[in-house]
Amino acid sequence: MPEETRAQEYTVAIAGRGGQGVVLAATLLARAAFKKGLYVAQLQSYGAEVRGGAVVAYVVLSKQPIENPYPENYDLVIALHEAGVARRRNEILSSKAIIADEDLVKPIPKDNVIRARIVKSGTPNMVALGIIAAFIPSITEELRKEISKLWNAEENLRSFDTGIRIGVELLGEHKKLRDIAESLTELVSS
Repeated sequence: MPEETRAQEYTVAIAGRGGQGVVLAATLLARAAFKKGLYVAQLQSYGAEVRGGAVVAYVVLSKQPIENPYPENYDLVIALHEAGVARRRNEILSSKAIIADEDLVKPIPKDNVIRARIVKSGTPNMVALGIIAAFIPSITEELRKEISKLWNAEENLRSFDTGIRIGVELLGEHKKLRDIAESLTELVSS
């Protein structure tokens, strides 16, 4: 894909294991972004296991139709479990930024990795969505509406809010993350 086309697209991935709600989180992100007027492509990769297997789900966001929904890497990755990282290791490790759970993802000796307590902070997929919402505040209300439709909405919304707090804290500490957030916010608001 030509660089000028790719520059107008951003890809957010969530990597984990079956049972963490990774695909649901990506689906909710895609719905919220679509309702804000973006073109979206949401894809996932997982094994045959019902629970516990590796899962990676990602969303491509763009102001223009998406020609190729298969990126070579991601702009932002939320890594909830080592299994998901292992499934798409090359794409994930070459991503612009990885926010990795400090308990369930092995340390990755790369400059683009930031460790945070994600899974033990609440429902993992909702905490991940909250972190993403901190990067793209203009979709927060759409995400809240989508989460409110889910079973156990109150607990999910608490975890979502926890994720927002974690995301805001990380943005305050890391310029690399602020740069990505600025690009995502610009995409959604332009």
